[in-house]
Amino acid sequence: MNKIPLVAIVGRVNVGKSTLFNRIIGKPLALVDERPGLTRDRLRKRVEWEGLSFEIMDTGGLFSPDEDQLSEYLRRNIEKGVEEADLVIFLVDLKKGITPYDMEIAEWLRKKGKKVILAANKADVKDKDVLEFTALGFGEPVAISSAHGIGVPELLDRIVEELRRQGYRSAPEVVKADKTRVSILGRPNVGKSSLLNALVGEEVALTSPIPGTTRDSVDVETEDLIIIDTAGIKRKYKDEIEYYAHIRSRRSLRYAEVGIVVIDATDEITRLDKKIINLVIEEGRGLVVAINKIDLLDKERRRELLPYVSGELAFVYFAPKVFTSARTGEGIELLREMAKKVRDEGYKKIQEGDLLSALEEAANRLAPPTEIYSFKQVASKPPTFKIVSRREIPAHYLRFLERFLREKFDFLGNPILFRQVRPRRKKD
Repeated sequence: MNKIPLVAIVGRVNVGKSTLFNRIIGKPLALVDERPGLTRDRLRKRVEWEGLSFEIMDTGGLFSPDEDQLSEYLRRNIEKGVEEADLVIFLVDLKKGITPYDMEIAEWLRKKGKKVILAANKADVKDKDVLEFTALGFGEPVAISSAHGIGVPELLDRIVEELRRQGYRSAPEVVKADKTRVSILGRPNVGKSSLLNALVGEEVALTSPIPGTTRDSVDVETEDLIIIDTAGIKRKYKDEIEYYAHIRSRRSLRYAEVGIVVIDATDEITRLDKKIINLVIEEGRGLVVAINKIDLLDKERRRELLPYVSGELAFVYFAPKVFTSARTGEGIELLREMAKKVRDEGYKKIQEGDLLSALEEAANRLAPPTEIYSFKQVASKPPTFKIVSRREIPAHYLRFLERFLREKFDFLGNPILFRQVRPRRKKD
């Protein structure tokens, strides 16, 4: 089949659907809150796993008809999503056990005739037996903890297996657009507008609204870049809190491939600078840091700047730092080239044989703390690697492995994600 399959996450209120959705896509798009029914609209996001692309859909919760006045709206919304879906993930709460709502949803799904994978959330709770949920009629559930990531790779494996059983095949190689989609970010008064003007020059081709955003969000297109949400760049904000709220709510990074975070060379690197950088990483986008207003520093301060920046931004050691001056044009072309380079690195796919050779080399340098059975790249943008191991690999070894992968394959400016999987138990 050529169409992209759709997988819907369904379950009663507050069972953890949005948390699972965010865990699968690797970034927070759905709001997560303890108040029932917070997710009022269906959210979709394309995911790649084991070479297969599919859309994952988050839905609002199912209310009992007499519990909430929005019940009928939500039911219609969910029903539409399930009708469109090729596969349903029915999420239940291991901590609370089977509830009357779960039984009601199970019966509703059976009437729809959709293929269902049952997932029991909150598997980090001790002394709870997932087998009680077989009474719902969808077989043994996959035990997961969407909050902590436990079991989510195994759930993704099950999703891909079922979709391939339905006839869906591996996704074709991602075809990159000719132009790099860039979002320029930074706290107020660091020179974002001036840097935008320097990057655009006189090459502006057009401005157009981006689908799904408000009307004042426009992108500017140059010969090789598309700069997103330029209205947000030029807008004046009351304070840093308002700006941070803006980039969180507008999420221009959702449409970008690379985030350029602008920092003022004449000022100290602040907590907000680091929070904005972390937003880029959390969204799985490539990162370039522009140290702007470099023309205002004398030679001695310039020499002191690089070690200072490297120390303060050690947590993104893999991202290029470019010294720029929007006023004089210094570093602007290098910034442009770095954005394109980082974009290309994010699409890089490493063959399994090359990865296994690299893993063997890494093990010779530092032996892994447990046996690793399989190691392969399952997605790009951001580069994502699936590890099947005897026991969970501790964080310190994953950090070593990340540095080793960067040494061998670069992935300049891009976050690297690891998904750990335990071997499947053989059934008697």
